[in-house]
Amino acid sequence: MAAATHVAPSLALEMQPILPTALAIKAAAVSVESCNTNGNKVTTTVLNSEGNILVVIRNESAGPHTVEHSFNKAYTSVSFGRSFNLGSTRAIIAGTKPGKGIGEFPLPANPLKGLSYVIGGINIYSNGKLIGSIGVAGSPNGDLDENCGQAGLNAIKLQLD
Repeated sequence: MAAATHVAPSLALEMQPILPTALAIKAAAVSVESCNTNGNKVTTTVLNSEGNILVVIRNESAGPHTVEHSFNKAYTSVSFGRSFNLGSTRAIIAGTKPGKGIGEFPLPANPLKGLSYVIGGINIYSNGKLIGSIGVAGSPNGDLDENCGQAGLNAIKLQLD
């Protein structure tokens, strides 16, 4: 008599692309240089998809607050990018305008350590998968920071797909 065996369905691991440190360094360096060319002294932080720092590059004349602030922008973007499908701090800000909110309630100015509701954080994707984020701080306004972050992403775009 043959013994009955139960075979569990095949469990496959999801394949997740990983942002290489070399690309993170290139994006951060181009970002800082892009802002420097325009007279803005900034810090750029690049995180992996889990919010861990891959690289921080600070212009030697950037303010001391820019290191933490660039991290906070990148961290906010990658955190909400995963949870709410928002690709930048700009999108997060738009989502928290009066009458709107992320989830059920509008978010207060700083509900959790490490979050920043200032433009300048942008998610990094590879083939539609979130692989990290870049945050820039130190320009006179977030639009300028975001432009420099986008310049950094443009420099590595071909390697991401």
